Amino acid sequence: MSAVLLSDKLAKQLVNADSPIQMITTDGTLLGYFTPTTPRQMFDIDEAELDRRHELGGGRPLAEILADLEKRS
Repeated sequence: MSAVLLSDKLAKQLVNADSPIQMITTDGTLLGYFTPTTPRQMFDIDEAELDRRHELGGGRPLAEILADLEKRS
């Protein structure tokens, strides 16, 4: 993947984005889209929550999931 160094001014405009943004030139040409990364705090989970989820159990073994997928194809 390539990277583009942004000016401080543009970076300040994009840093708080919470949804995709069209990147357009001054003459109206669509260059592409900027999709912000998901805010980290959405994934911050404390140890108590991890323990609670672990205690719930659930899920299926990968072998079982793969066997079900094989039956469908």
